Amino acid sequence: MSDELIELRRRLNNDAIRCQEEGDTEMKDGIMIALFEIEHLNQPYFGTNYSQGDGGDD
Repeated sequence: MSDELIELRRRLNNDAIRCQEEGDTEMKDGIMIALFEIEHLNQPYFGTNYSQGDGGDD
């Protein structure tokens, strides 16, 4: 993980703690999702079809 991602993760953790303390559960939930995504950046989405359309670009 790059230094930038480590710093981002640290900041998001601090923001999630602050949101928890302030009772902002929606923001905290969004931050937790972002943290999860950061932790799993190197893993492909299971069963995802990345194609953009049906391939009929005539």
